Amino acid sequence: MIELKAYEGLIRNFAELAEELQVSIEGCARREREELLVMAAYRMWGAQMGAHINGQFAIVIEDAEAGEIFSTRDPLGAELLFYYVTGDGRLLYGTEIKALFGQTGFERKLDEGLIQYYLGYSYVPGEETLFEGVRKLEPGGYLRFYRNENDGAVAGDLELGRYWELSFEPDESKSLDDWADELEAAMETSLSCICDAEEQPDSFLSGGVDSSYILAKSRARTGFCAVYADQKASEEEEARKTAEYLGRGFEGIEVTPEEFFSTLDEFLLAYEQPSADAAGLSLYCACKQVARKSNLCFSGEGADEFFAGYNVYKHPDKFEGKSNPTYFGATQAMRDFDIKHYLKKYSSNRKTGDFMKERGQGGRKYDTVSWMLYVDLRTYFEASILFNSTKISRGTGLDIRMPYCDLRIFDIARRMPSKFKVDKSGNKLALRKAAARVLPEEVAYRKKLGFPVPISGWLADPRFNGDIRRAFESETAKKFFKVGELKALLDKFLTGKSNLWHKLRYRGNNAALWRRVWSIYIFIRWYELFFTEENFEKARVNWDSPCKWPVPRSL
Repeated sequence: MIELKAYEGLIRNFAELAEELQVSIEGCARREREELLVMAAYRMWGAQMGAHINGQFAIVIEDAEAGEIFSTRDPLGAELLFYYVTGDGRLLYGTEIKALFGQTGFERKLDEGLIQYYLGYSYVPGEETLFEGVRKLEPGGYLRFYRNENDGAVAGDLELGRYWELSFEPDESKSLDDWADELEAAMETSLSCICDAEEQPDSFLSGGVDSSYILAKSRARTGFCAVYADQKASEEEEARKTAEYLGRGFEGIEVTPEEFFSTLDEFLLAYEQPSADAAGLSLYCACKQVARKSNLCFSGEGADEFFAGYNVYKHPDKFEGKSNPTYFGATQAMRDFDIKHYLKKYSSNRKTGDFMKERGQGGRKYDTVSWMLYVDLRTYFEASILFNSTKISRGTGLDIRMPYCDLRIFDIARRMPSKFKVDKSGNKLALRKAAARVLPEEVAYRKKLGFPVPISGWLADPRFNGDIRRAFESETAKKFFKVGELKALLDKFLTGKSNLWHKLRYRGNNAALWRRVWSIYIFIRWYELFFTEENFEKARVNWDSPCKWPVPRSL
C-alpha cells in the first residue's frame, strides 16, 4: 500500500500530467486533483517524479511495498520540508518545524554555531536550521528512508539524492526582442494555469516593474500596496497611478510602527527561524489586513533573482580577475569581523565567507553574473525570499501565488545570456522590454526601490525600542553575546556617541547600525520564544496539532 503522508503545493501543469498519467481529475477540487496526480506520478516515476511536475511542492509518501518513506521538494524550493533522525534511528518529518515538537525522540536543542550564519545574512541559509538536527530537504532533492523493521516503530537508513541541478545554458542565437517575446508568452501561460476559472485573484503592487507587469497581464482585480505614514518609504503614489492606468482597483494597506512591533512575536512563531528582514515583517502585517479582503494574491518573487534585478549585478567587475572571489549574495548584514566582536563563542569553522564560497562553487564555470545569480538562487532566494512567502502565507492565511516562479519562466532565465539581463545602464533588460509593451515606459523602466521600510526611524523612537534595551541586558543576551558590545552598539545607534575604540570600530558603518541592532534583537526574542519554557508552552497552546497531514490516500 502507498500512502500520502504529507503534501503542500501548487501544480501548474496538472492538465498535462493528468493526460500523461491517465488520471481523471474532472470535477475535482484543486487539492484533491493534486493529491491524485502526486500519487500517480510516484507510481510512474518514483524518485524522479519531481522532474515531471511544474510547480511548488513538498511531498512525503510511505511505500509499504518498497519498505521506505519517500519525500521530495520542488526545484526552486518554494515549499518547505523538514526532517529529523532520532537517537534511535527513526525519521520525523513535517512541512513545518512545529510538526516535530512533541514527537517521541525529538530533542529541542539550539545549533549554536549557526548563529554566525544568521547574523551574517539576517536569515539562515542552507539545509541546516537553528534547531540542532532539524534539516530542510534540499530544493530539487529527494529523501529515501529505508525501514529496517516491519512493525510500528521503525529505524532505518537515510539516502539523499537529487533529480534536478541548477545550471545555465546561454543561447546566443536570440535577440533582446526574441527574449521579450518568450517572456511574454511564458507569463501568459503561467497566469493561465496558476489559478482556476472560479478563483478571483488580486495582486500585490509596488512602484516597480515586477508587480506592475503581473497586474497588467493578469485578471487580478485589485492592487494592494504596503504603505507608511512616512511617504518617503512608500511606493503608494507610483502604484496607484499604475493601477489607474490599467483600470484596476487599488488599496494602500498602511503598516504602522505600533502594528509592526506588536506583531513581532506572532511573526517569529510563524517563521520558526529568526529572520531580520524588516520587509518580511512589514509584509506579514500587510497580509493580515489583505486576508480580510482577499483570498488569493499574486506576488512578484523570482523576477529579481532570475533576471538580475539587484544593483549588485551591475558590477560584476568587482569579482573578475580574482582566483577565488567571495560573493556574499544580494544581502549581507554583518561581516565575520563584526560577528566575532559581538558573540561570546565564535567558530572559525562557521565563517560566512567560507559558506558562500562552498555554496557557489558549482557556478564558477559560468560568467560572473550567472555565478552571482547561482549563489543567490542557492541561498538568499530559497532561504529568505521564498521562505518568507511560504511562512507569511501560512501565518496569515492568505494564499500567495508567484507567477514568475514557473519553471517555464525560469527556463528562459537559465538560457538567457547575461547581457540581456543586466549591463551598466540597467537590469532586467528583457523583462522590462516585454513589460514596456503593456505598461508606460516610466513604469517599465523605473529604478528598483526594494520594498523600503522606515525601520531605522522606528527603532530610534523611544516609544518602540524599550524592549530592545531589555533584550540587550537579558539573560539570553548574556548567554550568547558580549553585553558590553551590545550596549555600545545601541548607544552608538541611538545617540551617535561612543568611546575611541568604538569610534574606530564603527567608522564608515553608521548606515548599517540599525540592521545590526535589529538582527541581534530578533535572535534574542526568537530564542526567548522557542527556548524559554514559559514562553514556549504558552505559544504551543495556540498552535495546531503537529499531525495535521491530509488523510492518507492509498493506491
